[in-house]
Amino acid sequence: MLLSNSFLQCAFIGIAFILFSSSISVEAAEVWGVHEQVQGYRNLGRGSCQDSRGKMYSYLQRTMTFPDAITCAQKECERFGNIGAYRGFEFSVGKRCTCLFDVDQAPPVPDSGEAPDYVGGSDGGDGDVFSTTSMPGTTCFASPGSRIEVKAAFALLSSATIFMLL
Repeated sequence: MLLSNSFLQCAFIGIAFILFSSSISVEAAEVWGVHEQVQGYRNLGRGSCQDSRGKMYSYLQRTMTFPDAITCAQKECERFGNIGAYRGFEFSVGKRCTCLFDVDQAPPVPDSGEAPDYVGGSDGGDGDVFSTTSMPGTTCFASPGSRIEVKAAFALLSSATIFMLL
């Protein structure tokens, strides 16, 4: 089967774009100086987490501070990890920990006199974390299954298909 040169060029450019865009989020943390890594999460860098439509997520935030992003994940947000709507967390320069959920899917949290209160809000984010707002003050950590793994799998599948056509 003979393929035109323009088709092959378009396919090559498409694959290169997919591979490049999937590496942007990983490199963003280094470029912006946000190096903190949290096991089980992908550091997408500076800004609030957004879905593929640019919407931010519903959230729960305890009215206390945390020493670092690792403590935020382990002591606060990982308790929600078994909820399908849990998308990750944000950690701010003010040391606030914000657990993220799909639109209107944040779990109810009982108020207790022993534990600090929670604040929450609803936003339109839904599905895997796709990008960040790039605004300073907050770092986005996506839970497993973020767009990076999806794009890498798509790029591999696309490459295999192109080579099969050749």
